[in-house]
Amino acid sequence: MSQKRLLLMNLCILIIATVAFSLTVIFAHTPDVEDGFCIIPQEESHIHFYWAYSLINDDNPLPADYLPELEVIDFTNSREFYLDSRAAPYATAMLAAAESDGVALRVVSAFRSQQRQLENFNNYVERLINEHGISVEEATILTASQIAQPGASEHNAGVAVDILNADWFLYNNDVTEEFERTPEFRWLAENSWKYGFILRYPQGKEEVTGFIYEPWHFRYVGIDVAEQIKNSGLTLEEYIDLYPPIQQFQFKRIR
Repeated sequence: MSQKRLLLMNLCILIIATVAFSLTVIFAHTPDVEDGFCIIPQEESHIHFYWAYSLINDDNPLPADYLPELEVIDFTNSREFYLDSRAAPYATAMLAAAESDGVALRVVSAFRSQQRQLENFNNYVERLINEHGISVEEATILTASQIAQPGASEHNAGVAVDILNADWFLYNNDVTEEFERTPEFRWLAENSWKYGFILRYPQGKEEVTGFIYEPWHFRYVGIDVAEQIKNSGLTLEEYIDLYPPIQQFQFKRIR
């Protein structure tokens, strides 16, 4: 084979490889849906294992300047909500699947900045003091069982969504445990794992998670882990105790 022909062949191989790599990058975070299941791309499995399979709480806070790469959940109501760009397509697929099943879900909270988290925390402390006449210390302790401190919330990492039924606030002034009585919650409890989400703070596990029962709060952990957690009945804390990550994932500011 002549040197010129060999050079031309190598150039063609390089072009094909470049195109293939570009397509992989473009579609890397677009989940496939098959028979009601969200299929995680094979090449992402190692990524999910580290960033999605991590605890975020008072003992494992985010860096103060952490800001995930965000992407809008492409299936919302009157306002936009964002998640980590690696989780957002799975939330979009889950909401679309619910709608196709005749279930009307509404996202009421997703990514929150740590500054917004601080405002939420302080506002709730003040509300408890005004409504119940308790001390600042008592109100702070009670608030901490319901609202995470800045940097200790999964919302700050863009991996958690609060979901209710679409007409919830027509009949309710606040988010309550009563949501568990709705068909929308039952759909989420039965199907959210197919899209990588778990009920993060289940009933009866308050001492383990450190939070009250929140039937509206769903956390992205990746499809494989979500399925195993659902089948085991464990919390994320308990599951990670049994199957710890190979290494501790360090959340770092990425933009």
